[in-house]
Amino acid sequence: MFIRGARSWAAANPPEAGSGEATARAQSADEAHLLQLVRRVQAGELAAFEQLYEATREDAARTLRHLVGNRVEVEDLLQETYLRLLTAVKGFRGESRFRTFLYRVCSNVALSHLRWKRRRPEDSFAEPPEVVAPGEDPERAAERRQAARLVEAALEKLKPKKRIVFVYHELCGMSPDEIAVAVGSSVNTVRSRLHHARVEFTEAMQRLVVARPVGGSHGRP
Repeated sequence: MFIRGARSWAAANPPEAGSGEATARAQSADEAHLLQLVRRVQAGELAAFEQLYEATREDAARTLRHLVGNRVEVEDLLQETYLRLLTAVKGFRGESRFRTFLYRVCSNVALSHLRWKRRRPEDSFAEPPEVVAPGEDPERAAERRQAARLVEAALEKLKPKKRIVFVYHELCGMSPDEIAVAVGSSVNTVRSRLHHARVEFTEAMQRLVVARPVGGSHGRP
C-alpha cells in the first residue's frame, strides 16, 4: 500500500512513456544519440556538451527531485551535476548505458547533499510546490498533495544510501543491476539496502499516517 503511494507520488514526474518494442527502439535510438554526443565531447567539442545537457537535463532534474525532495533548489544541484559530468564523461567507456552513467553522477551529488542536510536539523521538512493537473478535481488534488507530503516526510527518515536505492527502484523504475552500476555497489548490496529501505519506509509511513491522518491541517476538515 505505502510503496504504491510512493509510486503515485512519482507519477507527477513520470519517466518517458511507452512500452514494448516501440519503447526499446526509442531507447536504443536515444542511447545511440547520446553516445554520439559523448564521443564528440571526448574529442574536445564543447558545443556537443551543451547538446548533451539539453538532451538529458529534464531526466536529470526529475531524478534529482526524487532523490533529494522538491524543497531544494534543483537548479543548483543540476549545475553541480553537469560540472562533475563535464570531467567524468572523459572516462566513460560505454560499459553501461550513458543514462546509467548520468544517474551515477546524480547519485553522488544527491548523496553529498543528503549527508549535508542530515547534519542540519534546523532544515526541517517543507512542503513540495503545489502542482495542479489541468482539469483535476480540487478535492482529489488536495489529497494527492497530502500524499506527496507524507511520502517526502517518510523518505526523510531513510539514510542517504538507502533513500537513493529506494528512489531509483521504486520511483525511477531501475533494476537492481542498473542501480548497482549507478551507485557503484554490488547487486547484493543494492538488494539489501532496498529491502531495508522498503521496511523502514513502510514503517515511517504508518507512523505518519497515524500522526497526521488524511483530513488534518492540510486536508479536509
